[in-house]
Amino acid sequence: MTLNPLKALSRPEQVVFITLGATIVSVVSWWRMGIMALCCLCGVSLLKTVCTQRFVNRGISRAQRICLWCMVAYWLLYALSAMVSTNHAAGWTKASIKLYFFALPILLLLGDTSYLTKSRLNALFQLLTAALLIRFAACIVVSAIHWLQGMPFAQVKDWQTDPLGMHHNYLSMYLNTAIAFLYTRMVQVPKEKRRRRIPLLLSMLSVLVVYLFAISSRSGIVTLVLLAMVMLVHMVVFRRWYKTALLVVLLSAGLSAGLYMAMPSMFDRFSALRENRIADDRTITWSGGLKTAQEHWLFGHGSGDYMPRLLATYGEMNYPKAIKNNLNAHNQYIETLLETGLVGLAILLSMFFLPLLFALHKKRRNLPAVLTIVVITSQCFFESMLNRQMGVQFIALIYCLLIISLGPDATCRPSQNGAS
Repeated sequence: MTLNPLKALSRPEQVVFITLGATIVSVVSWWRMGIMALCCLCGVSLLKTVCTQRFVNRGISRAQRICLWCMVAYWLLYALSAMVSTNHAAGWTKASIKLYFFALPILLLLGDTSYLTKSRLNALFQLLTAALLIRFAACIVVSAIHWLQGMPFAQVKDWQTDPLGMHHNYLSMYLNTAIAFLYTRMVQVPKEKRRRRIPLLLSMLSVLVVYLFAISSRSGIVTLVLLAMVMLVHMVVFRRWYKTALLVVLLSAGLSAGLYMAMPSMFDRFSALRENRIADDRTITWSGGLKTAQEHWLFGHGSGDYMPRLLATYGEMNYPKAIKNNLNAHNQYIETLLETGLVGLAILLSMFFLPLLFALHKKRRNLPAVLTIVVITSQCFFESMLNRQMGVQFIALIYCLLIISLGPDATCRPSQNGAS
């Protein structure tokens, strides 16, 4: 673990790294602040490239370049789709929201990123975890103030949009990413330090899990279960920690039982699925999305033109709620199929899963990347994550960091530019 991640960095590198840390905190705090932070990050990164006069990043591998160019291709497809759409304004709005998938990879392809060693990337994910823990504490304080001011308790405890204004499905993606990071830190703790560090990491992980249940995100809880299964496979197959795996299962069962007994309302959205005879909203939106996509499988309806056709399909399905609320497909893969067809879906899958294949390669075995990609790709199955800034900012930034981490292990290697 890097005690001082700024050590041995040149002044331009320090500025970029500090801005990168501030950007991560901003993105998980408030999307409007995230826009400003990402613009600052692009500005200082470009300025660093000009000052150092390194306009080609020779420190990244061919695999990393392929992953970065997939992100660029994804945005270029939306720019092209906006050009050919009848509703240019809606098309360019979609393309502008996804602009980070172009700007951030291009900045990584320029300049030098060798100073972003794995220990410094870990420091950035530690900032992400700390920001979410602080957010949880702030939410509790705000809820307590609302309750003391006379707000009904049933309204106070409804955190589907948490007290600081974050929608639960996007927030659950942030939380599951931090949970995945904490697990990787626990498995990397040396034996002589486990008694001191493991309890601290477990306590932070437990707080994040409680936060996840408190926001009642079904997609987040399903992703957490999938993430736990991948963790168990890692412990049993790769580490052969049979006793630890059994202990994790028992602790997870105990925590879930405790949450259910203390706050059963957290599980109401799952029990409603079982008790309600009416189909779930997502089932209907997925069906409507697939039915609409059949009309233009190859290139889609266009990013600016697909919504009126989707709403018309909802009308044919006698689903007025979706028309009234202007619901999208609530599935990023179906949404991409609607907008840009099989071509766009192929690029999206390449952008999402090529880093996973490279992370699973026996020469890399990048566990943090694998778990984080599992989280993001799972959440995109339940929500159109790339339709709003809260999703685009986070996924574009995190994927860029994951792609950097796929390079050679340079944990102890100082910056090539030397100390400031």
